[in-house]
Amino acid sequence: MIRTTILPLLFLITFNMVIAQNNFNHDYSQTVVMKLFLSKPDGKGGSMVACNFETALELIKQADQLTLQAPKIIYLVGWQYNGHDDKYPAFFEVNKALKRPQDPTAQASLSWLIREAKKYHTSVSLHINMTDAYDDSPLWDTYVKHDLISKNKDGSLMVIGNYNNRKAYQINYRNEWHSGWTQKRIDSLTNLIPELKASGTIHIDAWIARESKGHYESLVTESQYQKRALQYWRDKGLDVTSEWVMDYMTGLVPYAWHFNARTQQDYLDYPANVYTGSGINPDVKYSDFDLGFLFGQSMYGESLWPYSHKNDEDKKHWDKAFAQKFYLNCLQYFFLNNLKRKSVTGNGENRKALFSKEVVTSLKDSTVSKGNIYYRQKNTVLFPVIWKDEPILAAYSDVTITQSFLLDDTWKYFNTLGIFEVSTSGVKQTGKVKVKNDRIQLTLKAGQPYMIRPIKK
Repeated sequence: MIRTTILPLLFLITFNMVIAQNNFNHDYSQTVVMKLFLSKPDGKGGSMVACNFETALELIKQADQLTLQAPKIIYLVGWQYNGHDDKYPAFFEVNKALKRPQDPTAQASLSWLIREAKKYHTSVSLHINMTDAYDDSPLWDTYVKHDLISKNKDGSLMVIGNYNNRKAYQINYRNEWHSGWTQKRIDSLTNLIPELKASGTIHIDAWIARESKGHYESLVTESQYQKRALQYWRDKGLDVTSEWVMDYMTGLVPYAWHFNARTQQDYLDYPANVYTGSGINPDVKYSDFDLGFLFGQSMYGESLWPYSHKNDEDKKHWDKAFAQKFYLNCLQYFFLNNLKRKSVTGNGENRKALFSKEVVTSLKDSTVSKGNIYYRQKNTVLFPVIWKDEPILAAYSDVTITQSFLLDDTWKYFNTLGIFEVSTSGVKQTGKVKVKNDRIQLTLKAGQPYMIRPIKK
């Protein structure tokens, strides 16, 4: 869900404090983080299912092949009750419409999915909401009775949106914490799905602190109770990720779905393994979108799964759009995040970002280079696959091209490299190439990803 309210900067945190608190379960700077939409209420008391648990595992298998087994986290959207945004603040029941036929309960099917996905380099977890309350929730009367909803100045309950044709009300974080319901909600969910601890992460959608004038309570106070909830999740063994960047959560929340609020200086001050995100939301017009190229950005992924497409032909070829995003975004993202950010020269479209090991990204000509070695030239890329323990390259271009590539010293000991086409079925060798004068010549078909690795002659 995209909600355009962004919490403003509250206060600064020193860099040393951030580093000291960086003890997350995952390195989000070296992980593809995506959402997978499952279902939403159909407006008739039932559920509109886009993807059930069984289908979800098939997609996870195919994505694992396309990404060359890159580490992945997938958050399930609409796993509860009748689907996305249903029955909050309760999240204590798995959507029965998503169950596998062979399992006794939908809960068992969800636990099965989390366990099985691990075989495919994927940590599956849940997309939840700790901000919204709806009047059809099993907890609604409790939250009203115990004053757990924020209020306007006139004492009326604070409405913050309308989803599934129902008003969403802002939960008061301070009162909820002192009532014990923050802890009860977290306890109930982790007890319901104990496999979440192995996943080590949870995604909190639209987690926004707001002033409650009816309680004479500031936004700053509410944000402090967000931190208490976060620490409670951490005590349960789970990282907390969020929808929007929150400056005051730097060093506490490792990942935000939308990374719009970060400045160029923020990128230089805080490395990606402290705070990173999937991308810069194009709907937020005042953002510096060029930072995504200069420092690397991941992929959202949610809109690329086959059920997202309207016609059968697009559904059949969903992997093409998925591969384009992964190979043009994530390869650069992983590569740059493994380097130290040093400085930025120039202004506007003439900016260049300088990294350790003499790597430079240049906006003007859309390149990533190290001296005469080019990892990217516009939308043609040849990057090392750094999550592998063996020397492997990945290549991609959005145009059919034959090009000579200069290689770094890693490849000087190899004479022959195999060329493999990558698909949802795996990799298939389609040729080989000789390394001559530290160079290889490749012919890349438009939209076709490739893996390149040493082979015997």
